[in-house]
Amino acid sequence: MENRIEAAAMQNNKGIATLPEMVRHSVAEFGDRPALIARQPRGDRVITFGELGNKVESLARGLIADGLPKNGKCAILGPNSPEWAIAYLAVTCAGGICVPIDSQLTENEILHLMADAKVYMAFVAPKFLDRVLSTSRGFPRPKHVIVLTLDTKGIPRNVMPFEELFRHGQRTRRPLPNRDPGDIAAIIYTSGTTGRPKGVMLTHGNIVSDITACYQVMEFGQERFLSILPMHHTLECTAGFLLPIYSGSAITFARSLKSRSILEDLKASRATVMIGVPLLFQKMLDGIHRGIKRMPSAQRMIFHIIMNAVKTGEGLGMKNLGMHFFRNLRELAGLGSLRFLVVGGAPLMPKISREFRWLGVKMLQGYGLTEASPVLTINPVDEPVDESIGKPLSGVEVRILEPDENGVGELAFRGPMIMKGYYEDPEATQEVLDPDGWLKTGDLGYRDKKGYLYICGRVKNLIVTPAGENVYPEEIEACINRSPFVLESMVYGYNKGAGEEVRAVIVPDYEAIGGYSSGKRQSDQDINKLISREVKKANKMLAPFKRVVSFTLMDEEFPKTSIRKIKRHLFKLRVTDK
Repeated sequence: MENRIEAAAMQNNKGIATLPEMVRHSVAEFGDRPALIARQPRGDRVITFGELGNKVESLARGLIADGLPKNGKCAILGPNSPEWAIAYLAVTCAGGICVPIDSQLTENEILHLMADAKVYMAFVAPKFLDRVLSTSRGFPRPKHVIVLTLDTKGIPRNVMPFEELFRHGQRTRRPLPNRDPGDIAAIIYTSGTTGRPKGVMLTHGNIVSDITACYQVMEFGQERFLSILPMHHTLECTAGFLLPIYSGSAITFARSLKSRSILEDLKASRATVMIGVPLLFQKMLDGIHRGIKRMPSAQRMIFHIIMNAVKTGEGLGMKNLGMHFFRNLRELAGLGSLRFLVVGGAPLMPKISREFRWLGVKMLQGYGLTEASPVLTINPVDEPVDESIGKPLSGVEVRILEPDENGVGELAFRGPMIMKGYYEDPEATQEVLDPDGWLKTGDLGYRDKKGYLYICGRVKNLIVTPAGENVYPEEIEACINRSPFVLESMVYGYNKGAGEEVRAVIVPDYEAIGGYSSGKRQSDQDINKLISREVKKANKMLAPFKRVVSFTLMDEEFPKTSIRKIKRHLFKLRVTDK
């Protein structure tokens, strides 16, 4: 397995096998080009590749000087920033192992993960210091805590300023250790949508092979990325951070997740690539539609005439008409510089990618898991299929386990980006990773004759009716979520003894309902009747055995992970409790 990883890592077109090699190569090749950009009120703070190399090397030497042992664990907890990026690269160059932490976790969850990973040092943003330094819960504290900011105002005495660690490194010339492709670079804890988080061990070879495979298929030049997803998440870390460093691209860190701020940052940075999750792009579309509604009636009419022409032309085989017709609209919306949007992390409704394409923005859906560094498939740039997760990356093999009569079975993958295993959990590793390196994903899917892959749902979410028919909740949710009056839904199987009944929990979009009723207050009964009509419409699009038998309404959104995946296991516990 490790030989395969090493061979694949060396086959990329730059001969890079580890993250420290990647940093050194990019510094030498792209020295004066901007690497990291932080937007600030008084002007952008820009760090070139040359400056990045000096900072990473000094910080790595500082970590070693302050006692970070080889393969010592170093946590990183904080929002996206140049300092987050520098800390990650410095830890890997110092011979340590990065443990990125989700900043949305509770204090208890953060301390538990750090204790589980046996964290030796931690980079922590100021607002999380109290949680990490807490001794009330009995968890061991890291030996050193470094503040993840350049601002030293109000920093406690028992932590180390970021710049001080730089200075420690500048005063020493001790050599940095060599790393091998099989050495662990990061332990990334899964988000826990199905229960207890597990530490995924990714090697240098895993991560580098995924970076280079993405680079080859995405036809990257020296792009401008806008970083929005949290960097602790593997998709953003690999594709939105490390891939730009590899390709000599600039990364601008978004100021917030608000749609207006994102569009402003897109326009200011002239970003050519943006990586996000479906919900983020849906909110961007909603913002664009709100802007169109505010147009004078004559302009709105022209927009709809052109949009109908674009749709008709696409049906006749004329591609990319929107790219030409809506150039001015994209400039106004802040999308004028985009080459494409990359989406992953959760199922994508095909209408989202279609709408962006009609507006002249290409959207590429991919698929992956934390256990695969994470990207395994991506739609081809020139031939994306809206409903598909694309084709396997170079070097990736796919199997469909125990397919049914429709060819649907559990997807399994093998390739150099597949994890080494779960940290100190051999039993969990054996459940998903066989001795030949095949990773069972837990996702049900199929492959068409052209090699495109499609996801139907999760094995664990599968509903089996009393007649023995398989129902994929995600398919039904997609139908329900088409309603303008539904914010989100979750479909589940209610045990009826001999099988399961299809039921749904629905969160209404009260803002849309208010607009529909012209601001008139709707009673609970009125809202229930409206949603009932929408469920009946959805049921008409489904086979009889897939139809929703009953539903309940929720006023609050479902609990989610930091990349907006519904934590289904929490909801199932609630249903069980009731």
